[in-house]
Amino acid sequence: MTRRRPSYRRSYASWQFRRWWRRLSPAQRLGVTALSAAAVIAVVHGTAANRQRPPAITAASAPAPAGSWTPQSWAQAFLQAIPEPVSSCNLSAVEAWEQAEGGAWSDAAADNPLNTTQPEPGSWPVNADGVQAYPSWPQGLAANVTAITNGLYGGILAALRAGDSAQNVADQVAASDWGTSAFSASC
Repeated sequence: MTRRRPSYRRSYASWQFRRWWRRLSPAQRLGVTALSAAAVIAVVHGTAANRQRPPAITAASAPAPAGSWTPQSWAQAFLQAIPEPVSSCNLSAVEAWEQAEGGAWSDAAADNPLNTTQPEPGSWPVNADGVQAYPSWPQGLAANVTAITNGLYGGILAALRAGDSAQNVADQVAASDWGTSAFSASC
């Protein structure tokens, strides 16, 4: 049996992709991979409204490489992945939410700034509530994206979509079943 060679078009497209991929730094490759995975998870597991909105993910918007994540860079990657506006109010709201939860930087919930209970392959629970720790930042980001877009947090997503009131986002988080106590946020 002889193998068929791919058509010229397919081989040319493949060559273009490989050329583009080789030009990315390892950090950019990691970011593109993580955000692509998060986008796929959000589309597959998200609500119908989220499925109709394509994620605005580009190589230029890739998150910080693993090991150098900050509350600010994680908040930006999270907003881009769900996707909601990356406004100053939304960034402030997500950063205040991270601080209220205490995840990733100040507790055992490794790579999980919002202390989600969303299980992922390789994750493990860190408390009786089922808050998960993840083996990597991209996996923690993907889990939080899956959780927020599962259809149960429409109020939070609507407040983020408006993008004009950090306190409104904080109020919606506190009113939801996420489990976060009331906190304040300002832009």
